[in-house]
Amino acid sequence: MELIGKLEEVRAAVQRTATFTVREFVLEVENQRNTQWNDHILFQVSNNNVGLLDSFSVGQMIKVTFDIQGRRWTGQDGTQRVFNTLSAWRIESAENSQAAAAPTASAPAAQPAQPSSPAQPTAQSAQGNDLEPVNDLPF
Repeated sequence: MELIGKLEEVRAAVQRTATFTVREFVLEVENQRNTQWNDHILFQVSNNNVGLLDSFSVGQMIKVTFDIQGRRWTGQDGTQRVFNTLSAWRIESAENSQAAAAPTASAPAAQPAQPSSPAQPTAQSAQGNDLEPVNDLPF
């Protein structure tokens, strides 16, 4: 999955075990219905990906590619809880990703091939290569 938003907070890396390091960050994502209630989403990067945040600064628009992970945990009293983690594995500047997605003036976007004369769909007739309009309307 992917989300684009403003990098709001970057936390320090935490060594949880001898082989597991985690770094959390918060992404502010605009709420399309009401910008007064933007979403603040906590992500984490781990181990080799901890350095992904080093080239970004707070306030910068970024695109985060991530996986959702969920785990069940049972406490000593027998109660069960489910924890969800958003694990980021790619972080890039949103300006770069949006510029790459938009066609440039020097390189026009490829246009799909279109039939030259009829404006409606066509099909080959049973007699050969003659093209006839398709009438697939139910009435």
